[in-house]
Amino acid sequence: MRSRSARPMILMALLLVVGVPLWGQSWAGRGRLQGVVKDENNKPMEGAKVTLRIGTGRVEVETDGPPSLTTDKNGKWQILGLAGGNWGVLIEKEGYMASEGQLKVNEFGPAQPVTIGLKPIPKEVIQKAQEESAAGQAKTALERANTLLNEGKFAEARTAYEEGMAKLTDDPTLHPAILRSIAMTYYREKNVNQAIETLKKSLALAPDDVDSMRLIASLLVEANREPEAQAYIAKLPAGAGLDPNTLLNVGIKSFNEGKIDQALSDFNRVVEQNPELPDAYYFRGLVYLNQGKNAEAKADFQKLLQLAPNHDKVAEVQEFLKELK
Repeated sequence: MRSRSARPMILMALLLVVGVPLWGQSWAGRGRLQGVVKDENNKPMEGAKVTLRIGTGRVEVETDGPPSLTTDKNGKWQILGLAGGNWGVLIEKEGYMASEGQLKVNEFGPAQPVTIGLKPIPKEVIQKAQEESAAGQAKTALERANTLLNEGKFAEARTAYEEGMAKLTDDPTLHPAILRSIAMTYYREKNVNQAIETLKKSLALAPDDVDSMRLIASLLVEANREPEAQAYIAKLPAGAGLDPNTLLNVGIKSFNEGKIDQALSDFNRVVEQNPELPDAYYFRGLVYLNQGKNAEAKADFQKLLQLAPNHDKVAEVQEFLKELK
C-alpha cells in the first residue's frame, strides 16, 4: 500500500525537474527541425556547422540559442526543443560559401527535412582574400620594422623587414626597397661589408635602381673599395646626385694613386652636380695644375675665392694664382 501511494508523487517530481530547463529558455519549446546538407555534386556533406537562432534577423552566433551542431556522415542534422515561429539557419563549412535562410517551426506539426546545398568558394575569391591578408600582415611587419629601426633595435628591425618581405611573394616590386632598409640596419651596426652585400642583392632584383646604386657607391668608398664604387658611379644616370663628399673622396683617391685622368673625371662630376661647392674647384684646380692646364686651374681657383672668400685654402690658392699670372 505504501509503495502505491508514493509512485504518483515521484512521477510528478520527475516531470517538474525535466520541465525546468525546457521552459526556462525563451527559444525553447516542443518544435523540431531537421535537414540534409549536400555539396556541389549532390553528395552528403559531413561536418557542416549548423547554427539556429529564433527570429527573422541575421543569425548571430553570440546571441542566446541552442548550441550549434554538425552534420553526420550522411549530411543529416536535427534538433528538438524549439519554440514555434521563424528561425534563422546558418550553415557553414570551411572552403564553402555559407548559406543562411529562414525556416518555420510548428510545435504541433511534423518537421519536413530541408535539403541545402553548399557551393565552394571560388578560387579567385580565396586567392584575393589570401593576398589581402598577406599584404596587411606585410604592412604591419614593415611598419614595426621602421619603428624598431628608429629605436636603434637593428637586429629586431632586420627580422621584421625580412618577415614583411616574405609576405610579399606575389609583389616582389617592393623587395629592392626592403633590402635597402635591411642594408641600413647592417650599416647602423657598423657592418659595412654586410650592408654592401645586401645592396648587391637589391640591385640583382632592380639593376637600375638609382637609390641602391647611390648608396652602395657611398658605402664602397667608405670601405676603401673605390674601384668597385667607380663601377656603380659610372652607371648612375645624368643628374643622379651622389653625396659630394663621396665623390670628392673618390677623386682624391684617384689623384693620390696617380690616376689623373680619372681624378679629373671624378671632380668634373662633383662640379656638375654641386656647382656651388668650393672644394670641388680646389681639387679640380690641383688636377689642372698637374696636367699643365694653367688657364683652367686659374679659373677654378678664382671660382673658389668667389664662392668662399674665407675658405681655409684661400692663402694656398692665392699663392697659386700669383704663379699663374
